[in-house]
Amino acid sequence: VSVLYWMGKKEKEKANSAENIKVIVRCRPLNSKEQESGYKPCVDLNIAESTVQVNHVCGDPDRWTFDAVVNNTYTQKDVFNQFIMPMIDSVMEGFNATVFAYGQSGSGKTHTMTGKLDIDELRGIIPRTFEYVFSVMREQQKAHSGRTFGVSCTFVELYNGKIHDLLAKQQVPLAVKENKDKTFFVQGVHAPQVKFPEDLTRHMEEGTERRRVASTDLNADSSRSHSLFTLIIDMIDTDEDGTSRSVTSKFNLVDLAGSERQSKTGAAGDTLKEGCNINLSLSALGTVIDTLVKGKGHVPFRSSPLTMLLKDSLGGSSKTVMFANIGPSEHNLSETVSTLRFADRAKQIKNKPVVNLDAKDQKIQELTDQVTELKEKLKQFESVGVAKMEEE
Repeated sequence: VSVLYWMGKKEKEKANSAENIKVIVRCRPLNSKEQESGYKPCVDLNIAESTVQVNHVCGDPDRWTFDAVVNNTYTQKDVFNQFIMPMIDSVMEGFNATVFAYGQSGSGKTHTMTGKLDIDELRGIIPRTFEYVFSVMREQQKAHSGRTFGVSCTFVELYNGKIHDLLAKQQVPLAVKENKDKTFFVQGVHAPQVKFPEDLTRHMEEGTERRRVASTDLNADSSRSHSLFTLIIDMIDTDEDGTSRSVTSKFNLVDLAGSERQSKTGAAGDTLKEGCNINLSLSALGTVIDTLVKGKGHVPFRSSPLTMLLKDSLGGSSKTVMFANIGPSEHNLSETVSTLRFADRAKQIKNKPVVNLDAKDQKIQELTDQVTELKEKLKQFESVGVAKMEEE
């Protein structure tokens, strides 16, 4: 990608440096059901200091510090502008990025990720991303006459331990395969090309209609599956002499199913079975995070399709933001504490984001770096002589 060719040494070091997963806690207000039942809030947020405190009936409160904490004074637009826009800017420079929402059913994960598509101020991260990506593309094409973009998308669901393509008319389980670079992909998934943000919205609506939801005691429209919507952006820069450089980046938008204990949901039959599978995959996610944080031992990415597909986002080369969605009610105290503990572990994971040049451009970049290194050695040789360099 052209951006890397024009980078100075400091920028390159910054691009290759490790950065922690960013964790944002989002707490919704008490809902009408909780208010009618007489439940009191047990969560205190300090937005200025980015801390969350959970107060227990007896004993000391639990307190955590995160990258940011937000309450209902933050609009959907505020959340997007502050936390997601900078990530998309990185995606447009060739980095991979992932946003995922974690928390119990009814805590606001789907509200954060999708929101209400037909009410402008309630639209979530995904629909806002569609519009912003295309606006950045238009700006970049105005600034760089030789720059072209191609955009495609995939939308998959992880349900009862199996992967389904939400953009396919026939729902059959698909296999997860491993690339040469040790990342995983879904074999045979549809990846339609899109020309406008409305195309992406149409695909998302089409896929959402196929997604599994069921009513539980915690949420009337509880997501019974994990979903992963991926934007794939190809950028090609062509110089006046006809030489071209290309980069492909991905932006993963993940809505995880609820992380609560089964006894809370009032679920039975198929819905209870779904809950067990949801908890298995989230437990596998927790194990992967714990292993990464400890920094030693084999990381069991293969233990679940969810962890396979999130491999690049957890300790890989992607920029990652996690929303920990919580409710304030004392009734959900144990689930809230569980979500915050999970988030606290996740924020310790370090990723090493890199620009995704294609193989040819990657080789050119490596050779350019070698030439620069040899030039520096030659300068040293000219100034201090061979004897001095041999001593060193």
